[in-house]
This record gives sequence, C-alpha cells and structure tokens, in this order.
Amino acid sequence: MMAVTRKRTKHLVAAAAVLAGGLALGLASAALALRISGSWAAVRNGPWRAFLEAGSPEADLYTRAAIAVGGLLALDKSETIYFVASEDDDGHALRARCDYRVEGRDPAARWWSLTLYGADRFLIANPQQRFSYSGTTLRREADGGYVVHVSATAKPGSWLPSGNETQLFLTLRLYNPAAALYAAPARAALPRIVAERCP
Repeated sequence: MMAVTRKRTKHLVAAAAVLAGGLALGLASAALALRISGSWAAVRNGPWRAFLEAGSPEADLYTRAAIAVGGLLALDKSETIYFVASEDDDGHALRARCDYRVEGRDPAARWWSLTLYGADRFLIANPQQRFSYSGTTLRREADGGYVVHVSATAKPGSWLPSGNETQLFLTLRLYNPAAALYAAPARAALPRIVAERCP
C-alpha cells in the first residue's frame, strides 16, 4: 500500500512539473510573439511605428493583444493613425537622461497631438502637469514649424518633462488624416527626433 501511495505521489509531482513547465513555456512564447508582432506588423517611418489595424475589427489576435498591453484606446484607421516612437532618429532608445528635439511641420491631418509616456506607458507625473502638445498649443518657429523639447530639465518654448524614466515613448496621433497620408503612411513627413545631449 505504501509503495502504491509513493508511486501515485511521484506521478502527481511529475504531472505538476510538466503542467508548470508547459504554462511557463506558453507564457514565454506568447510574450515573444507579442514582441515580434509589434515589430513586423507595424508600418515603419523613421523612428515611428504605426499599427494600422489598431481599433479595427480586422485586427488579428496578436495585434489586439499588443494594443491591449500598450493600453491604447484605439480608433479605427479611417479616423486616426497612431505613430509611436521608442527611439530617436539614430536608432537609440529614448531615455530621460537625454535631451531631445522633436521638430517638424504640421502633418496632413485635421488635428494632431504629440504625447510623452514613461516606461509603464502612463503619462509622466510632473509639477507642470504638462503631458502633450497639439498643433494649436505648441509654440511656433518663425518658419511655421515647431520644436518640442523632451528633457528632464526645463527648456524654453514647448517642453515635455521626461522625469527619471528608464524608457520613453512618444505617441503622435493624427485625427482624420489626409487621403495621401492614409494611403502611404510610411512616406508621410513625420517629426524628427534628434538627441541633443545624451550622457
């Protein structure tokens, strides 16, 4: 009787180990699939990436999961195109210890905004309560273009405080984009992200 009980215990332990290993492998493969889908499913335009199926009923399972993980409450691409950047024009990750210039001209859209997020994909708390600029709230350069400074220290003009985040994300939302931009988002004139100082 004791031998039978030991045998059953061994089988239960082995089954539990197989189950735990399978669960760990499944979670790891799902996380990897989300990371991979986040790179190949996106339209690339310089440092910017856009998931055109975000908010669409045609979005596949992995795109929906990636959007849910990122916390994006997405509208369909016929209404809005979302571009996200996690690196500068040179391909380096955006970090709070660096100072950046985000410079450009108004994109071909009815309304647009530029928002800074931290590593947790939430707005970065700051005393100024400054999280975003739109085409109607930022300071214009003499030529009609704009420069938005992203830095942990205050900058003159349009400035987004980056706090002490380890990773930064910029989101450019284009509401009611022009037909040409909608048709070819990879060739749209989007803002440059230039590292001015990065110790």
